[in-house]
Order: sequence, then structure tokens, then C-alpha cells
Amino acid sequence: MNRQCQPIHQERCFNPWCNEELFNESRFIGLFRMGRRDFFALVHLVRPHVRNGNNRDICGLTIEEKVGVMLYRVGHGSSYETVGHLFNIGKSTAYYVSQNVVQAILEALHDVTIIFPDVNDNVEWEHIKEMFKRRQGLTNIIGAIDGTHIPIIPPPNDQWNSYVNHKGWHSIAFQCIVDGNGNFRNVYGGLPGSVHDSCMFRKSQIGKDLINGIAQFPHDCLLIGDSGYSSKLPILTPSRNQHDAEHICFNHIHSLTRMVIEQSFG
Repeated sequence: MNRQCQPIHQERCFNPWCNEELFNESRFIGLFRMGRRDFFALVHLVRPHVRNGNNRDICGLTIEEKVGVMLYRVGHGSSYETVGHLFNIGKSTAYYVSQNVVQAILEALHDVTIIFPDVNDNVEWEHIKEMFKRRQGLTNIIGAIDGTHIPIIPPPNDQWNSYVNHKGWHSIAFQCIVDGNGNFRNVYGGLPGSVHDSCMFRKSQIGKDLINGIAQFPHDCLLIGDSGYSSKLPILTPSRNQHDAEHICFNHIHSLTRMVIEQSFG
């Protein structure tokens, strides 16, 4: 029988979530990039969405092992072969489990975590505005917007050049909006890295809505973004006047306020 489909019933030697003496909190965080408390919170979150989340599947993996496989893979960038060797599973199983758990996380958090408040939820909007006001004093700001790039291996086709970004490496582009505490409120992306931020904004749903005058947030509120975005939209951009002291001061405050999204990107 193929090793990757053969049921495994014996106890695995690598189970740091069970052995607290051998795997203390510091070592646990080193392995999975989070502590035990967060680990088991994640297990609880994804259990209903992971295939056979309540039982061992055909390859004998528990839900804890599945989450551990995924976290080790994304936390260390290790190959599926390396992850499989560590968890005593096959390479293809490591791939399948990682994809399955990531999909489970997306399903569990869909429309729950990365969301804008309802346009009429004045209490939440006021709370978000206060977050930004506390940073540098700017008022009526409800989100910092910017683009970021995720590195990829060049695709093996004639479209590879479209994935080369302005810094010269291959990537997929994403547009994100965060609140004053750095929490992601809106994410759009998956476009080739050569796509400019302004083009990505026009393609995004929030961009289309704002361009067409469809309210996504209260009319007196603004996003804050860099000079790549149009000042004709409800986006507060830096002043183009680089000589007047008042404008220079504003741009400094603008930069410090917008820095929250750079910090969120890490």
C-alpha cells in the first residue's frame, strides 16, 4: 500500500502540543510562531471546517497535527518534503494538509474578521476615527490604504514578465486597508506584480464603489494614502507643495499617520 495513504495508528513522536516538559512555551513558539493558547484557539476555530476535523483521517492525522503541519510550513517556509519528514507523513500529504487548513481558516474567518463596519454603524466608525486621531491628530480618517507585494516563483509561461514589480522581482500584488490599530479591514489582490497601486484600486470593489459615488463609509470620512492615489476621491493624500512650511509639516503628520499600514505589512 502507498505510504502516503496507509493509515497510521501508532503514536507519533513529534507532538509538542502534548509534551509540555520537552517542548516548553519558548520552544513551542519557535516551532509554530505562536504560543499554546493561540494554537489551541486556532484548532478550535478551524475544527468544523477541516475535513475529518473531529477524527483521524485515512492518514491518521489529528486536527492538532494538521494545524501543526500548516503552521510549521508557513512559519518556516520549509519544503513539503521537510515538513513531511518532521511529521512522519508523505510529501503530498503535507501539501494536502497545509492547503486544507489554510482553506479552513479562510472559511472560518470569511466575512467575520476582515470587514468594514456597516455604513450606518456610527458607533464603530467613531471608534475607528478615534484610533487615527490618537496617532497624530488627523480627524475623520477611517482607514490607511496601500499596496504590498508577495514574492512568488516566476510562472513557467509567457506571462512571467507581467509579474515583475517595480522593484524588479516577481510578485503578486495586494491592496489592503487597515484601521488605526493596524487591523486589516479590506483586502483585494492576486494581481500580477506589475500592476500599479492606482490601477489595482480602480479594479477593486471598494475602488469602483468610491469612483461611482457609492458609499462604503460615512460621507465625512476619508481614507489616507500615498501620492499614488487620486486626491479627487475620498482619500487624503500628501500635499504636492514641498516648499511651504505648513505643507511640509502636514506631510510629516500624514506620513506618521499612514505608517500604521507599513507596520501591518511588517
